[in-house]
Amino acid sequence: MPVIFPGGADDLRPPNAGPRRSAPGDGLIAVDETIRPYALPAGEGWTYLFSPLGVDFVVKIGEQRHGRRLSVFELTTRAGEEPPVHTHATEDEIFYVLDGQAAFTCGEERFEAAGGTLVFLPRGIPHGYRITGGGDARLLVITAPAPDDGVRGWGGFIGNVERDEPLRAAPASPAAGSGPDPA
Repeated sequence: MPVIFPGGADDLRPPNAGPRRSAPGDGLIAVDETIRPYALPAGEGWTYLFSPLGVDFVVKIGEQRHGRRLSVFELTTRAGEEPPVHTHATEDEIFYVLDGQAAFTCGEERFEAAGGTLVFLPRGIPHGYRITGGGDARLLVITAPAPDDGVRGWGGFIGNVERDEPLRAAPASPAAGSGPDPA
């Protein structure tokens, strides 16, 4: 029996069959044929010099070209190269510390982050970070559009899982003010 994913992703055709076509009323997802799947080896991506900081951003998924639902980039930075405290009006920002250490602030909250730590910074709240620990920090940064009402998601697969599936575990003691309400 086929597994059916919300949104019509139950197409079990061979990978070389090409995209499904959508017709009005058929219940299928419209395919944007300008966006193609891809894989990038470690260290690969579209590299841009972010001139205000003098730091290279290695873009893995770009907002303008590659995905349009989120952006993902990697950077290696050191003390003195951090951005000033700033605010994003339209997107949430997620940092995953790959290597090194950083201290993040978001409003009145402060988070110490070492390798393997994820930090979520919601839109509209002044935030920033400082590299700590004396060496470089390698960060994976994800930005995603935040809905205006601050409540709804964008109707994606994980939103359906969060809404429809039982919560099996939650962080024992998330940092102050972090994480969604499991209720």
